[in-house]
This record gives sequence, C-alpha cells and structure tokens, in this order.
Amino acid sequence: MSDDADTPEPMVVDASALKALAHPLRVRMYDLLADGGPATASQLAEQVGESSGTTSYHLRFLARHGFIEEDPGRGGRRERWWRTRPGGFRLQAQEFLDDPDAAGDLELVGRELWRSYARQLDRWFRSATSWGPRWISSSVSTTSRMVATPDELRALREELMAVLERHQQRLQDRTPPPDAARVMSQIHLFPIEPLDEADRPDRTDRTDDGGADV
Repeated sequence: MSDDADTPEPMVVDASALKALAHPLRVRMYDLLADGGPATASQLAEQVGESSGTTSYHLRFLARHGFIEEDPGRGGRRERWWRTRPGGFRLQAQEFLDDPDAAGDLELVGRELWRSYARQLDRWFRSATSWGPRWISSSVSTTSRMVATPDELRALREELMAVLERHQQRLQDRTPPPDAARVMSQIHLFPIEPLDEADRPDRTDRTDDGGADV
C-alpha cells in the first residue's frame, strides 16, 4: 500500500466548482478522460461529436476549477494533453441541501453522472463476452436488498469505501502487468421505500399547479 502522504486527496467540490461542472458536455468529457486516460481536445471532439474549439474551451474551464490538468508527460507546443486530477473529486450532495442556488447545478450534475454510469454499464453488458472467461468470472453485477437504518447504511457505505480505497492505493503506483486493463467499480446504496407508513411520502399530495410535491 502507498504511504498516505503520497496518495492525493480528492478535491472537495464547492459551490463554484459545482457550477463549473454543471454542463452535460463537461461531465461527459471528464468521464471520458477518467475512463480512457489522457487525451487531446481533438480526440475528445471526435468522441462527443463537437468541434475541437468547443472541447478545448470546456477543457480549459474544467482545468480552471481543478477537475483536470495538463499531462506533463505528453504533448508539446502544438497539442495539449489533458488528464483528470490525481485523486479525483468528491461531491457531497448534503453540503448543498441548504443552498437553493446550487439545487439546479446539483440536479444537472447528478443526472449527467448517472447517465454516464448507465452508458458504462451498458457498454460492459454488450461487450462482456468478447473479454473472455477470466474477465467475466472476475466481474460482478449484483443487487442486494436488506432492511437497515440510516446509521447502518452509513456503516456499510464507509466499510465498502475503505475496501475500495485500500485496493486503489495498492494498485495505482505500480507498473501494470501485461494482462492488466482499465477497470471500473460502481456501488449503489439507496433506500427504496420507508417501512413505517407514517414515513411514507403522500403520493396524492399535489402543488397548486398540479405538479407533484418533491
């Protein structure tokens, strides 16, 4: 395991950084860099169907707010290679619950991130058989249901995150062996519905304009 002092800490997203990320194309390009590694504006433009001028603008915007940085080991005067910031970022949704100005940005970023997760899972499901039995048997897609309190769910989340962090630190600084590939872990923990009838949302409650209360 790497020494903690050598492990970059995730950037904590504040309201200004959240607003900077709150653009569908920026979220998409960030995920492409995170999934595929360093790339140029032209390479990303081909993947997202935009001009290199457009992707270059959004890349600089992401860099200005700390999400990405230039790759010092690539590029030169005529081309700039970009990579995600070492350590990534941490977006704590609860930090913005009392900030009405951030609600729209948080909703947009959350929606685009979930769309990205769905694309990633769909790509895996459609291509899994081409990876061969070793990769298929080493991967998992599972759903587990249980009854838990918020504190118990938090304990599960923290234990799972600790395991992921331990393995990530162990693997990130080594020279990858020949049979290595870029892999992804996705964990989803969320309540489905309250057990107590008193805690259930009133699904018949409506606002004056006919929309559902949320």
